[in-house]
Amino acid sequence: MKLKVFVLFFAGLVFMSHAVLKAADPGELSLQEEVDTGKALTGMNVSTGYDSRYVFRGENVIPGCGIAWVRMDPVLYLGKNDVFDVPFWYATALGNPLPDVPQNYREFDVPLTYTHKAGDFALTASYNLYFYFNYPGYSPAGQGIQHELHLGSSWTGKTGGVSWTPSLDYFYELGNAIRTPYGSINPGSSFLVTSLTCSIPIIREKLTLDPVGQYNFSFGYNVENDLDYVWGGNNAQITLPATWHFNTRISLTAYASYSYQWQQLLGTAPGTIWGGGSLNFAF
Repeated sequence: MKLKVFVLFFAGLVFMSHAVLKAADPGELSLQEEVDTGKALTGMNVSTGYDSRYVFRGENVIPGCGIAWVRMDPVLYLGKNDVFDVPFWYATALGNPLPDVPQNYREFDVPLTYTHKAGDFALTASYNLYFYFNYPGYSPAGQGIQHELHLGSSWTGKTGGVSWTPSLDYFYELGNAIRTPYGSINPGSSFLVTSLTCSIPIIREKLTLDPVGQYNFSFGYNVENDLDYVWGGNNAQITLPATWHFNTRISLTAYASYSYQWQQLLGTAPGTIWGGGSLNFAF
């Protein structure tokens, strides 16, 4: 039933995008160009998509099941170089593979994010709040809460038409502790993401490839099958997205990913392959 609802919702967005495309002015400014010229102070990014697996920080969260999701991201431009946004994210499992759970897994995330740009550098600070529903081991009734602080930095350079963005993102957990009401991740644990993203134009202003390579570290964050916590290298991951830009505001992305982890993470094979796609709007 949830799959039918998602398909209908996705079809509605496709229809809406077709209508917008027909009415779009080929010479219109992108949202970023409107911000740079002072014509826009607020914006909204909306995406909906599908992932064949839900892999989060190296762990296959719900083995044997994909997810459908929607993201709504209201954006406030505090200036040309300062942005505050709240990318709300809701996901539901397409199926119910978890044992002893009468309903599908669901998740709702609320990140409060501030980004400052300084030339080719960008600095990010956020408070991330996660709500989990129908997951075994959480109490009461499979409900869990996770909240964390996030600090990130990145630099973007160019070689010809190709841009390169190395970045560091550090997540520090605030609780609630495991085996306490609503507990899911122990406070004081943390996770570090090192990544390199490049953007490669294939067809000018239409098709781009944006491969991402990651090497990630867990500091008491992830748990192994023997219930020991992981300290040090957690997993390596590569993601290969291709994006078709219909115009400056609408795009369609498909991707494939591979993650290798050597720490025997709960429910996660050493090598995991998955893929998915999304339809994206910027208003």
